[in-house]
Amino acid sequence: MHHIWNAAKNMLHSVNNKCKTQITVINIPPMKKLLFLLAVCLCSAGAHAQKSVKANFRLDFYMNEPKAEFLVYVPDTTSFDGASVTLTSPSGQTFSAPAPKGKITAVEVPISALPTSESTFRYSVEGASQSAAGQVTLKKLPYKFNATQVDRKTQGVVSRGMPVIPFGFYCYSPVQPMIAEEEVVRGFNLLSPYQNIPRTDIKARKIYMDRAAELGMKVNYNLLSVATGGTGYNKNQNPEERTEMLRREVEMFKDHPALLSWYLADEPDGRKTPPEDIVELYDIIKEIDPYHPVTIVFMHRGTARKYADGLDIAMGDLYPVPRAPLKGVSAFQDELSREFMLEKAIWLVPQAFGGNEWWTREPTAAEMRGATYMGLINGSRGFQYFIRHGQNGFPKSTTAWAEAGAMALEIAELSPYVLSGEDAPEVSIADSLAEARAWTRGGNTVIAVVNQENKPKDISVKIEGSDYSGPVSVPFEDRVVMAENGVITDKMLGYDSKVYKITQKAPATYGDPENVVVDPDFEQNTSVGVPNAIYAQVGTGRGSTYFTDSRTAYSGEHSLRLTTHKNGEGVTLQHFPMIVDSGRVYTISFWAKAAPKEEFPTTKNYLNKRGKVKTEKIKPEEPVLHVNLRHLGKNLVDTDVTIDNPQWTRYTIDVPVEKQPGRGRDGITLNLNLKTRSMIWIDLVEFAPKK
Repeated sequence: MHHIWNAAKNMLHSVNNKCKTQITVINIPPMKKLLFLLAVCLCSAGAHAQKSVKANFRLDFYMNEPKAEFLVYVPDTTSFDGASVTLTSPSGQTFSAPAPKGKITAVEVPISALPTSESTFRYSVEGASQSAAGQVTLKKLPYKFNATQVDRKTQGVVSRGMPVIPFGFYCYSPVQPMIAEEEVVRGFNLLSPYQNIPRTDIKARKIYMDRAAELGMKVNYNLLSVATGGTGYNKNQNPEERTEMLRREVEMFKDHPALLSWYLADEPDGRKTPPEDIVELYDIIKEIDPYHPVTIVFMHRGTARKYADGLDIAMGDLYPVPRAPLKGVSAFQDELSREFMLEKAIWLVPQAFGGNEWWTREPTAAEMRGATYMGLINGSRGFQYFIRHGQNGFPKSTTAWAEAGAMALEIAELSPYVLSGEDAPEVSIADSLAEARAWTRGGNTVIAVVNQENKPKDISVKIEGSDYSGPVSVPFEDRVVMAENGVITDKMLGYDSKVYKITQKAPATYGDPENVVVDPDFEQNTSVGVPNAIYAQVGTGRGSTYFTDSRTAYSGEHSLRLTTHKNGEGVTLQHFPMIVDSGRVYTISFWAKAAPKEEFPTTKNYLNKRGKVKTEKIKPEEPVLHVNLRHLGKNLVDTDVTIDNPQWTRYTIDVPVEKQPGRGRDGITLNLNLKTRSMIWIDLVEFAPKK
């Protein structure tokens, strides 16, 4: 018995080291204590880590946030009936809360007074017949604009203080000159080029990084060729020389506005890369840049845990089509999510290739949709398709890639729900080959459903504990279904996905009742991601964008995000014509806020028309919005408004109307154009009688 006891304690010590969280079991009889220790070790070694107590702070590091969330998961066992948790700060201050079993409990902690370093907190969980105690570390760093934080509660990431679901693709290097601007307008916000760092000019990498930044895209920066193996990796290179190249690369790009994360290893489980090699490189990166997460992709189930000390984001790349059932994506991503609960972020690498090597064909549009939503439902909070090469190199099917673009916009729309961290109801579906999951935000709920097989079917989704009867919107299909006693019924095609939204607490909306602007706060998005009641004149430039943004709003749930990549090449938005009375003074007003100037690099590298690399110094610009109001060919307003506040601010212009507007083209038209290289959000556009 003694040697089993010691083995269990040693295993627990190993688990503590891996999880960066100290767990100690107390107040339990010896035999029960032994059994609990063994359970902790076995659960932590496999795909069921959720069966043990787990604790951590919500973000992997904090900067200027005034408060932090301490999180603890208590197993769903009778021994933890009536559990409560107590957290003790370094100064001895205590915070207590009930800790319902089978759930994640959050305890809010003020952290403004903590130093910019690591602070150790102690916690204890007391259940009916079982207790646990341990310690967790809160890391606080000086503020940095381009930081990316891992949200351990949602297994997503936070960038620029807002939650974001990275949705993009791998691509080849040299990066196709037009690929970023072609894909950003579809809704993609991430790219990750394969690159041979030792054998290519660093200016080539600066070119695509600078271009990504001014388009509003982010980069999962590929370090494989100077790290662990991949394109350009030379196993015969002097290790010290390779490590020095890695250091220089991280130093060069750690402050770049396009940087989201570092891509350290590609399938180390398949290459049999020793975990200690990964950890050594991870530590080097973190020593230079503690502000950005490190990503690793895995090809086999059950292998990621041994690399846990060398990553912040675990990615899964199953590639099942056509050799294996598509539903394997669900199992793969669910296992990763459970394994790294309250520890790491989880991404999926959906398959977007085929027709050679071991894959006789590429996925269909339906299969790409099914796999992506299987990932979303099972914990994936980032998506990086393998692989994109325009125009139709990979994937060959433009229909399939259009489906990926549609999902980029859908998942962006869902992101504030998926990443809210709020408690959501359990949902079940009476079909073993369909899955569903719910997320809640501000009292409202969205439910995603996916069909795991290529057969049409009737579905019945049960919202556990709910007797709701009433309308349920299907936001990406512009229709409504009815729920009866907490059950939603519908039909699905093979590998189809459905999203349902139940609005029980309407978001706050504002505005003048006499406002004549159609869809003034951009809530009517029949086609996801774009506003209904405008014309968009894209002009001669390529890459400036306009998208509805569900993450931030002044009124309702949406605002309109404008990005202009180059001075004078912004999109002009022409609102639906307005009819008002003549002989009165009206007020144009809108709410707006600006992204920081740091979003755009001040040094831009690019290829000129002769194919030569040029470098241009660009002065940071204040966002300038051109406001034009026209009636019958005459300008009623033609002025520039500087949007210089990062907080929502109201801007107004008074306008006398002398002639009676008519209908359609004879109405008054409002045109907005972001003139300068910048990013802003607009909401609640109004044209109403002056008060």
